[in-house]
Amino acid sequence: MDRAGEARRGWMSETLPQIHKVEDDLESGQSHLLEVDNRVVLPAKSHIRFIVTSADVPHSWVVPSLGVKCDVVPGRLNQTSISVQREGVYYGQCSEICGTNHAFMPIVVEVVPRKDYGSRVSNQLIPQTGEA
Repeated sequence: MDRAGEARRGWMSETLPQIHKVEDDLESGQSHLLEVDNRVVLPAKSHIRFIVTSADVPHSWVVPSLGVKCDVVPGRLNQTSISVQREGVYYGQCSEICGTNHAFMPIVVEVVPRKDYGSRVSNQLIPQTGEA
């Protein structure tokens, strides 16, 4: 796999869970309960493979507009793949009744041009100055 693939693999394994933003933190145009603090960023015109598991209870990672649904089960590795062609922002959510916070588990996938992908991922990995 090329350098970008190696970086992507390391980044995906270290990704923190997405947490929905509270209304006070929303920027103009963002939707309450659909926006997260940590978007999944993917390069356009790519085939992406996800390998998933859960630390607590069953979940189901669903992004309808990308045509992806993957069950996420504790103690088991599951996989799915998608081919992303168009740049844009895609919304989804957990579709497994997984507990009291089930309604607050949105998913946001941002597909960016391949030329911008490396810098976008680097910006997510390196804490920005002034952040706590």
